[in-house]
Amino acid sequence: MSHLDRRSFLRGLGCLPAALPAFARLDAPRPPRQQRALILVWLDGGMSHLDTFDCKPEAPVEIRGDLPTMRAAVDGVFVSGHLPQLAERLSRCALLRSLSHGEGNHDRGSHLLLTGHRPSPVLVQPALGAVFGHDDGGAMPSYVAIPQAVQYGGAGFLPASRGPFLTGGDPGRPDFAVRDLADVPSRQRVQALRARLDELDHDAAGAAEAERDRFVARADRLSKDPAARKWFDLAAEPAPMRQRYGRHRLGQSCLLARRLVQGGVRTVLVTDTGWDHHQRIDTALTYGFPPKLAALDQALSALFDDLREQQLDDEVVVCVASEFGRTPRLNPSGGRDHWPRAHSVLLHGAGIRPGVVGATDARGEEPSERPIAPEDLFATLVAALGMDLDLVLHTADGRPVRLVAPGAAPVFEALRG
Repeated sequence: MSHLDRRSFLRGLGCLPAALPAFARLDAPRPPRQQRALILVWLDGGMSHLDTFDCKPEAPVEIRGDLPTMRAAVDGVFVSGHLPQLAERLSRCALLRSLSHGEGNHDRGSHLLLTGHRPSPVLVQPALGAVFGHDDGGAMPSYVAIPQAVQYGGAGFLPASRGPFLTGGDPGRPDFAVRDLADVPSRQRVQALRARLDELDHDAAGAAEAERDRFVARADRLSKDPAARKWFDLAAEPAPMRQRYGRHRLGQSCLLARRLVQGGVRTVLVTDTGWDHHQRIDTALTYGFPPKLAALDQALSALFDDLREQQLDDEVVVCVASEFGRTPRLNPSGGRDHWPRAHSVLLHGAGIRPGVVGATDARGEEPSERPIAPEDLFATLVAALGMDLDLVLHTADGRPVRLVAPGAAPVFEALRG
């Protein structure tokens, strides 16, 4: 009978994936622990700039669309009439209206915006949370995704343990709870079995086993710490606060994000799907349970106000972004297609200087001033978080890769001195 090592045994039980990623190392010192945290609200599918934060009320109807617009609390800015609360709070935000790039595919655009690097066929870059939200040995995970991580929101070429902790589920449901969070006797039995299997394997532990052990240790710390687990409990929030955010997925996800950064999580990725509107965008944005724009308006406004009331707005950076904008001209189906040449990003909180940066032309097709590349947006977040702009990461084979893409620079107009 051939020798059955630990890896083969576990794979036979289905406890290891069929293919494990190559693991990487960080030769450069990790950034020192800082007070700031990041909440990234990712509007997956491509938010229409022309129907949210860069409206063109004087353009022809086939450009401006059928939705009403309103003046924001910033001179010269028109936003959707379905975002009245955000319109009032825009003076506390940095609105970048001239994001522009050439990646009109969802996957490639997501990679570019989430990692700050152009897509490569040979290398997947890590998302910012995988670098900034490094594990400091505490009970709270450093990087959390609500409810799931979108593609390219993970560890990339870094070790898999740098990826986000996934809450799963729907925070908007009354019965929402993070599954298997609390310590249970069965987990202890599984760990005892794993330890026994380890004893039977006399071979040196490989990268896969070491990575697995790090995952187990992180889960064990969290499951055994009631004080840490409470931050995941939305039911601990007063009913008026939950109602303020909105009893829907995006609202409760943003509320959970605030709780998590308050509890010590360094990066929270909140994903709201369903922003890919190729048909009847006016209906898609204004109908539903709740309507897209109404939910966005309520959730973000509550988050901005809550962070200030909790005295966290000088410690937490909020970024609202998507992979690209939408076509300036409505298509024959009344929708808007992919348009990477112009889109908007909203920034708020720690290190952010309120104001409007950049503009698009009268049709919303191209930047008319201060074009901003996604690499520059990524560098802006790195700077706002107090990270080293010159930080160098290393792939599994030792290849050096800069955290910030060569040639990228922060948008200093959007940063406090």
